[in-house]
Amino acid sequence: MAITVRELAQYLDEKIPRSLSCEWDNDGVMVCADDGADAGRILLTLDVTLDALEYAYADGCSCVISHHPLIFKPLRSLTNDTVSSRAAVYALTHGITVMSYHTRLDALERYGVNDTLCNILGVENAVPFGPDGEVIGRFGNISTFKPLSDFCADVKEALGSGGLVIVDAGREVRKVALIGGDGKDYLIPAIEAGADTFLTGRCGYNLDIDAAGYGINVVEAGHYNTEAPVLTSLQKLISEEFDDIEFVYYNSDKTKIVI
Repeated sequence: MAITVRELAQYLDEKIPRSLSCEWDNDGVMVCADDGADAGRILLTLDVTLDALEYAYADGCSCVISHHPLIFKPLRSLTNDTVSSRAAVYALTHGITVMSYHTRLDALERYGVNDTLCNILGVENAVPFGPDGEVIGRFGNISTFKPLSDFCADVKEALGSGGLVIVDAGREVRKVALIGGDGKDYLIPAIEAGADTFLTGRCGYNLDIDAAGYGINVVEAGHYNTEAPVLTSLQKLISEEFDDIEFVYYNSDKTKIVI
């Protein structure tokens, strides 16, 4: 039985409700010329780049689902002048629906970005934490105290990170606060939560210096690497309702670590 774009979007809005989104965010259906179109083959990607859309079209995917929004700031025109508008035009003219689930997917329990990270890294008993109005990170513990070097080795292997940026505050790892992607606003809340270690994609040099003074370890494992695992969780969530959808994955990461 064919699954339409409309049915898929309604299901995802139910399972990943807009009420979880941060107020500054823009996500949901980004581009759709025909919500009655077949959504039986889906490309999953962290970012909706033009390359990703071309890959989707060549592979017969009429629907693209991403974490990062295709349209984040309002578009003033639909031309080829900007990267976002160029991608939106391509999607429209090639009959590709684009859906993006951003901070609501960060906050989502079980299938979200940060619960997925907890599962991969063995962080247990996790509860939400974060600054006021944006409590989408997770704070929990690993089963036993572990040297930071061992924890970092586990993170590299689990997330496929080519390299880590770390701040070694001289503490063993047990109480872990984490958030995928750009976690700079979550360092102080992590300290306030009582974490000995803060894991994120990127934090920033100045905050890393501050972290050393506060006595908290920081592990930066890469923006892409800390968020991309959620794509597998998205497939599981969709497949619970629609078990005959085919999925294709696209790696949109353009960054490289040069050693």
